Amino acid sequence: MAPLYGDAMRRLGTIVCRFFFLDARTKAIDVHPTDTAGDAVLKLAEKLNLTTTDGWAIYQNRPDGEEHIKSYDYLYDIISAWEMKQATHASTKKTVNGSSSGENRFVFKKRLFKSTHELSQDPVEVSMLYSQAVHSVVKKDEFPVSEKVALQLAGLQAQVALGDPSNQPKPEYYSDINSFLPIRISKTREQQFWIPILAQAHRQYGSSRNELTAKVLYLSCVMQYPLYGTTMFKVNYKGYWNLASNIILGIHCDGLKFINLEDKSVMYQFKYVDIESILLDPSDSFITISLNRSAQLSKSTRDGSSIIESQKCFVFETPQKNDIGSLIISYYPPLSNWILNNLECSKKYKGTTQEDRLRLHQNVVLCRRQLVDMNIVKKPHDLGFLRNTLRRLSKHRLEKLRTEQGSNMQDHGEIYKGFSHTFWAFSKQQIPFCLSTLSDQEETVMVQVFHSILTFSGLGTSGESIKRAEDEHVRIIQSIMDKCMKKETLLNELYLQLIKQTTDHPDANSRVNLKNWALLCVLCSVILPSMKAVRKYLIAHLKRCSSDFLSEEGKYARFAENCFFRTQGTRRRQWTPSREEILCTTNRRPCYAKFYFMDGQYYSIEFQPSSTANDVLAIIKKKIGLQDNAKGYSIYEVIGNSERSLSSEEKVSDVMAKWEKYQVTSQQGFQINTTFSRQNQYMFLFKKHLFFDNYINLDDIVEKELLYHQILHSLRSERYPITEMEAIMLTALQSQLERGDCSELITDYRAVASHCLPPRFVPNIPHEAVAMHHQSLRGMLPTEAKKAFLNLIKSWPLHRATIFDVMEGYIVDHIKYIDTYLNEQASAFWGRMGRRCALKIKSR
Repeated sequence: MAPLYGDAMRRLGTIVCRFFFLDARTKAIDVHPTDTAGDAVLKLAEKLNLTTTDGWAIYQNRPDGEEHIKSYDYLYDIISAWEMKQATHASTKKTVNGSSSGENRFVFKKRLFKSTHELSQDPVEVSMLYSQAVHSVVKKDEFPVSEKVALQLAGLQAQVALGDPSNQPKPEYYSDINSFLPIRISKTREQQFWIPILAQAHRQYGSSRNELTAKVLYLSCVMQYPLYGTTMFKVNYKGYWNLASNIILGIHCDGLKFINLEDKSVMYQFKYVDIESILLDPSDSFITISLNRSAQLSKSTRDGSSIIESQKCFVFETPQKNDIGSLIISYYPPLSNWILNNLECSKKYKGTTQEDRLRLHQNVVLCRRQLVDMNIVKKPHDLGFLRNTLRRLSKHRLEKLRTEQGSNMQDHGEIYKGFSHTFWAFSKQQIPFCLSTLSDQEETVMVQVFHSILTFSGLGTSGESIKRAEDEHVRIIQSIMDKCMKKETLLNELYLQLIKQTTDHPDANSRVNLKNWALLCVLCSVILPSMKAVRKYLIAHLKRCSSDFLSEEGKYARFAENCFFRTQGTRRRQWTPSREEILCTTNRRPCYAKFYFMDGQYYSIEFQPSSTANDVLAIIKKKIGLQDNAKGYSIYEVIGNSERSLSSEEKVSDVMAKWEKYQVTSQQGFQINTTFSRQNQYMFLFKKHLFFDNYINLDDIVEKELLYHQILHSLRSERYPITEMEAIMLTALQSQLERGDCSELITDYRAVASHCLPPRFVPNIPHEAVAMHHQSLRGMLPTEAKKAFLNLIKSWPLHRATIFDVMEGYIVDHIKYIDTYLNEQASAFWGRMGRRCALKIKSR
């Protein structure tokens, strides 16, 4: 940390910070250690005589980009982060002034434009908005400004900067062309041609106007653009459409806009009320925007506006996802529940009355009595204390014991058949016996499990044991689950123990209690008790605790209740949960995994631990914009070079748990280096599984793209036998698709051929023959070329066939290595590297 900051922070003194404006001016103010960005905005407004601070904010400008500083963030923390990053990178740059650390600086500008068609009446605000508009037009080129309009604006800008033009203007006044015109326009002519043009624009559009009038005219002109007041973020669209993938996501007071990066035209736009949800990916730089089914997505065209209803989900990749989410919240607060990932806030709960609490408590008591009557729980051991000491107790002592017992009954209910409240409630001591009736061997195991529960919750004998429990809490959970999942008696006992440890803890928000609740959430999301009475007791316990809306315990109880109902009726899990699943569930978040596509792209998909392959399939379809009625798709698990289609009821989280088990086993058995990438070994793949005629819809843009990339992969992996002429035609079509019309610049087709042909074809592809076919495709649009490519594939006998490599020692003509293909009409055996069918079996 630099001495300037370090000394001030250590003595909690003020420092002088310099704030930059977009017109290159600066202001310095004193910043106290307790000053937030909101406090600094007020101080700057007072120093500038700015009448209102609505919409104004402070940004930190760093070498890696610009980021908004939230009003509650401490400026000292921001400066400290700058210094630590500078020290980490061992930068030799020294602090220039009190506001910047190296290339870092504070910038003051307008953030929220809630009224984009009304000019401010405050001349100070008008001057600052004018500077920001000039910055947007000239430096950032955010508006589709034509050359004529750019010269008009440059004339007004010159009037503000230089005053009235003289009869003999000096050329050096206009020599900095890029300070008056966007680079997009200035690069169309040499500098010496622009200087007289700018001087003429100054005389024509700015002459005889005072400074404030010129600023107002400049602002009035810029405000006519629909994009004025729009904060723009460069994003990459992760999906399939006919537009460019690199676009601009615009955040406006009226809604969101998808903007073309080249000409700044608005491709799509919709209002905030049409948004169903906005999700920020926890693991990747993805933001997902889902629209209501009734929402109308407006697509701007030259002829007017047309309504696009098919696309309801958009996924964008951007490192500025948090800034986008924060800005959307500022414009439309109702979406904050989604962006902050606090779904509970969006639900309206009725207040819990005292009668409701009594009813819920009585349900728990009745469930306990049912467990006692059915002899599921074991009566506590009689320690013989009262029997052995009865003669030694005085009358006064006996009365005191009866009084304490009576008060205990009034607080927690009567003792039922010898089962007191302490049997059902939280215990910080190790239990000497199990709660249910078990064999001696099972009893020993479950007593050890209870000790593991105590260790997991942090009830160790010393601080070191608590620290170890924190470091190994995932391993402890997996050990507990591994012991109890495969035997129903142990599973029921585990539930009884966890219900006991989450019942009537003295401090509902304590770390120990929340750890126990986290473990119960994991258990509810994986497997449920087999015994109906225990399951009924669990439901009553969760409903009673979830009625508390003030504590963290209530949040965990509601999450566990949701996990219970999602798990109920689903397929039984085969593996203990993975590390990722445990960490997500204990933090009350959905699980997530990467799902890859045949073009190499992937989405990070969030799903519940109980979600089946069908459930995740529906989520993926919605994310990529595939129609709901699209059939024949499946999720594959890929392990090395082998792949397997998941069954519809198979749980995705169970597959992830299996991968982790395989990985640990292989590391232990074969000493595999632990630094390899897991995604290279195991991954999920989304692709077409069944190729019935009525399952293929090439009119759907998304499905056509998916099939196209799947066919390309099959071609590259040599799943289809290809002749030389077909290889030439495919390369020509792929060239037309990727590079457009044939030209003299294309001298080598091997790079294009590698995208659509097996590796053994690429070095020998005949350039002249491909060029001739490519020349015949002149004028064909990319969509038409792709359609012709798919039509050529359709003519092959192996089209829509799934191919498997097999070996057979006794078959006609002694063909040893063959390919087996299956489709809806027949099964057949084909000789590898050829088109000769060895055997064909028709389907009935």
